[in-house]
Formats: sequence, C-alpha cells, structure tokens
Amino acid sequence: MELKSIFISNGIGVALLIVLAYVSRTRAQRKRAEDRLFLMMVFGVMVGCIMEAASYVLDGRTFPCARLLNYLANTYLFTINMLLPLCVLIYMDLSLYGDPSRIMKKYKFQMIVGALMILVNIVNFFVPISYYISPENVYERRPFIYAYYVVIIFYIASSMFLTHRYERVHGTRSFFSIEMFLVPILVGTTIQFLFYGLSLAWLSSAVGLVGLYMMQQNEAAYIDPLTEVYNRQYLNHTFNYWRSKGYSFSGIMIDLDRFKQINDTYGHSEGDKALVATSRMLKSLCGDGSLAFRFAGDEFVLLIRTDEKEELEAKAAALEDALKEVNNRIGRPYKIRLSYGFATLDPDAADLDTFMKTMDANMYEMKRKHHEK
Repeated sequence: MELKSIFISNGIGVALLIVLAYVSRTRAQRKRAEDRLFLMMVFGVMVGCIMEAASYVLDGRTFPCARLLNYLANTYLFTINMLLPLCVLIYMDLSLYGDPSRIMKKYKFQMIVGALMILVNIVNFFVPISYYISPENVYERRPFIYAYYVVIIFYIASSMFLTHRYERVHGTRSFFSIEMFLVPILVGTTIQFLFYGLSLAWLSSAVGLVGLYMMQQNEAAYIDPLTEVYNRQYLNHTFNYWRSKGYSFSGIMIDLDRFKQINDTYGHSEGDKALVATSRMLKSLCGDGSLAFRFAGDEFVLLIRTDEKEELEAKAAALEDALKEVNNRIGRPYKIRLSYGFATLDPDAADLDTFMKTMDANMYEMKRKHHEK
C-alpha cells in the first residue's frame, strides 16, 4: 500500500477523532469514570493513527535513530492494541452498572493478561518474538504476534458476555449494542491481518468509537439523567411499538407517598436519592422484559409484557418485597412508601392517554387509602 493511501486512511481517522473529542468534551465534564475513559480511548486511537502512518514512513529508512523510532512506534501500536479492547470492556461495565468499585474485582484476570502482553512488548526490544525490525529498518512479523489476536478476541468475547449477561438479568438496553463498536474494528483488523500492508485497523477503530458515541447520544435522548431509567418520550414510543406489534401488556403507575415531605424535611438532594433508590428497585424487577420509565416528578411506570392477572399480582408482590429490602438498608432517615395502580391494555379501545388515566386513577385510590391510615 503506497504512503499516500496510508496517509489518507489514517488522516481520515485523525480527523474523525478530533471532531469526536470536541463534541464529547461536555460529557467528560460530568467527571464520570466512563466519560473520562471514553476520551482516553479517543486520544489513544488518534495517536495510534499517527503512529501507524509513522511506522510505514520509517520502514526501510536508515537515517540515525530511524530503527529506534520504528521500534517505539510499533511498541505503542502493540500496546494500544491490548489496551483498547480492555478499555472497551471496562467502559461497557461502567456504562451498564455505573460502579467503578466493580472493576478490580471483576476484571483482575483480564488486567493481568493485558499487563503480561505489554511486558512482552518491552521484552521484544531484546528478544524479537512478536515482531523484528532488521538492521535495514524493515518490519517483520514473528510467530508470537498471533497471541495478540487471541487476547483481543478474549477481550471482545468478555465484552459480549458482559452485555448478554446484563440483558438476561436486567432486560435489554435498547440503544446499547456492543456490535456497533466491534463490527467496524473486526472488519478492518481482519482485512489488515490478511493483507499485510493495508492500513485499516486504526481507521476502523476511529469509526467504531464514532459508532459508540452515536449510540451514547441516541440512548441519552431517551434516558432520564437522574434516575437512569427510560423517560416519558420513550414510554410513548414503547407503548405505540408494542401496540403495533399486537403485544398483550399491562402497566403499573407508581408514585412516592409524601415525597414533598422528604424534600422539605431532608432537602432536595435527599429527595433525589429517594428517586434514584426507587428507580434502581424498579430496574431490578425488569429482568423478564418489563421496562421502567420515569413518567414525571416522583411518578414511575412499569410496562409489563403480560395481561394475566396472576402475573400482575406476582409483580406487585415482588415490588412489595423489593421495597421492604430497600427500606431495611441502613443510612436513610425515612422510609420510602409507594402507591401504585394497574391497567391492562385493551387493544381495541385504549390509547395511551386512556391507558395512563386508568393506571393513574387506580394509583390514587391506593394513595387515598394510605393517607386515611
């Protein structure tokens, strides 16, 4: 592949990543671990595009220090090849669970493997087992290079296992697809592996990161930023979609009792914590394909893919059990109390407004009884 084509492909990658770094800067200002990690990946791949082009420019050149520079460029490329899929795995976990304390516990083995492969990069300076740069400054592959692809596949498989396991327990994240990131990288890397001399791996990594960012933005439009459950806009979409498919489903409208009293007595920050605790509790009940939404203020909605009375009663019992568990936890100066009301969709008669009003009326009947007590 001639240098002009290499510069064009990697130059496009750098340009994409500069734009991506600029538009994602506001997310990084949130100071979440996953946002900082995403920006690190952007800059890491950007440098990778530059180093890839530099390695082709240096190949075969024999000016002073050219061989050392070639080694340094390739060492960076091999190192970031290990770190990028590992960072994606960690990023996925942070995005799904939002708990940085999980990382060292869950991915210690993956980190050890990555550290060993980086150590191999250093050893390769002295014992060329992965690649060799001849005295004429020409790059050559060595057999151990295949171990890098095995490790990359291991990280990719770990990411896919993570997302599928999350979906089994918590339900599908409608806008969160690891394939959107992985497919461009797998295609580009495979082509470059099969046809040495092509330079597509880092451009495809840049495209993968753009896809990942677009997925983030798409999801952010339908996720409530405080409680991290779906918002009212996505409730409308889901209702119309399920109804168009002819699904039988029901809903539960849930309201926090005396929420204003929590805000007035303990402050709005404590009120936010109560909303977050409630939303997490509701998400824990969604492993069967149900979806949780923040409807407005302290009101939530669960959409459940059933119209069977027994299953709805079981969901209500699970809700009561989950609420007891939440209230038994230490550190909250009040108890979260809920009122809720059911409605089952009549596919021939109900529109969303009627459906919501039925749930709302039933919920306020329970709230009235609670206030009477």
